[in-house]
Amino acid sequence: MVTADASPQLDQLSIDAVVDRLLDAEARVLPAVRRAEGELARAAALLAGAVVAGGRLVFIGAGTSGRLAAAEAAELPGTFGIAEARCRGVIAGGQHAAIDDAEEDDADAGASGVRALRLGRSDAVVAVAASGRTPFTLAGAIEARSAGAPVIAVVNAERSPLAAVAQLAVELIVGEEVLRGSTRLSAGTAQKVALNALTTAAMAAAGRTHGDLMIDVSPANAKLRDRLTCIVAEIVGCPLAEADAAVQACGGSGRAAVLQLRGLSPADAARQAAAHRSLRAALNG
Repeated sequence: MVTADASPQLDQLSIDAVVDRLLDAEARVLPAVRRAEGELARAAALLAGAVVAGGRLVFIGAGTSGRLAAAEAAELPGTFGIAEARCRGVIAGGQHAAIDDAEEDDADAGASGVRALRLGRSDAVVAVAASGRTPFTLAGAIEARSAGAPVIAVVNAERSPLAAVAQLAVELIVGEEVLRGSTRLSAGTAQKVALNALTTAAMAAAGRTHGDLMIDVSPANAKLRDRLTCIVAEIVGCPLAEADAAVQACGGSGRAAVLQLRGLSPADAARQAAAHRSLRAALNG
């Protein structure tokens, strides 16, 4: 564990030595996340339930935690085909071109930001705060719970106020930072690893993957269109040209494209895909 009084201090070290110390500190991140593996799995099951129920996934945070929360919300639609309206970020200062960290102390803004979403029991909230006591995030979490939405806390502290409010708490204890108090380092890394594991496991449980393939990836650009075509071709075992034609005929739906290539019309393939939680179920149905 890196200690606050480690000597020599950063400004007395060479650049190479500072980089070495920073990278050494990151070695504690994965063990910290592993210690919270059980809580992560339970939280993923909760999120999966919200996805299947048609609820929204809301990510709340401020500062570094807010930026990581915003990234998680932004990446889910493209990766897993969830409608953008169902993946929301409530980020302190997020309405500015560059996130304004001054707003993380504004509890009223956190509460009103969540209140405006009119959350319900089918939704799920992930509240991220290294300290577990950031006013904006804590107030947003309290508002979400009062609306009946389950809250998952992702924190880097033990027995924090945010964990006490949440239905589930994922505590990622990494210890003191190399640059003391800068939670954009190991704490932020632990949050990113945990959030990625949390959402990916939830989406797999909700049927948003096929094996290890992103069957619901949104073909929003040339790279992603090529990726979806390759995924469809791999599942069906057909040439890329046939997979590409099916993806286009099915309006960019990988699930429907697979079903069309298995003998259905594009319209029937779309109906079959929509009627089942996963592609595997649709293929067996």
